[in-house]
Amino acid sequence: MNQRPPACEAGDLPLICRKLSRRKLLAKLDLLQAQVVRRDSRVTVIAESEGRIFRLHLTNTGRLNDLIYPKSKILYMNLVDGKKVSGRVVGVLLEESAALIDTVLQAKMFEKTLEHRLIPWLLGYEIEKREVVRHGCRFDYLLNNGVDRILLELKSAVYLSSDGAAMYPDTISERGVRHFKILSNLKLVGENTGIVFIAAHPSATYFKPNFDIDPNLREALCEALKMNVLIKSIKMHLELDGSVILDDVDFPIKIEC
Repeated sequence: MNQRPPACEAGDLPLICRKLSRRKLLAKLDLLQAQVVRRDSRVTVIAESEGRIFRLHLTNTGRLNDLIYPKSKILYMNLVDGKKVSGRVVGVLLEESAALIDTVLQAKMFEKTLEHRLIPWLLGYEIEKREVVRHGCRFDYLLNNGVDRILLELKSAVYLSSDGAAMYPDTISERGVRHFKILSNLKLVGENTGIVFIAAHPSATYFKPNFDIDPNLREALCEALKMNVLIKSIKMHLELDGSVILDDVDFPIKIEC
């Protein structure tokens, strides 16, 4: 089913009533280019630039087989005082733009979008706390608008399907399934909860969950949908000059339950 927000009503959690009219520049980063030699662990990549071989930190722990592979071209942020790594992978070049794979930067750009009141369905909300623990599991944010709170989890969706969907996950994610189940349970007892998928591939035209790769995900996410957990997607991507572009704050979602 396609999840689209219902008409806004008094007392409801703020919902989007209009679309973002145009793309927004969120940040301009000083990035360097390199080529992947190999991925040597879940969190590091060996890269090469101008004959120099060095190690870079990778914050995205998905498989990323379609993005991180030998000779793929990446954008990275230099760390002057880095000891074990020389920098952090930020994006992967894809012709005229780049996928934003750095989950740390995705979160920072989400925070900036929220701070600048660019998300109508979260209008008035501010970050009360980061890394909030519920039932032994850590969630990204507790937001507060002065009247209501919402527990929010971000998920990175950079895997691109053959039909143009940004997808999450690209491998089995027990942690993700647990997140969704806890958010549903909290919603059942009256706590507002939400999931935001960051669609960060420039060629994506909509978001859908990758039920094929993780069959347990369907049950967990469909239950969250049934419980009226807020489920949204925001699209952003990276330009070759280091610009982080916000494309859509209410990116189309397709969930087939």
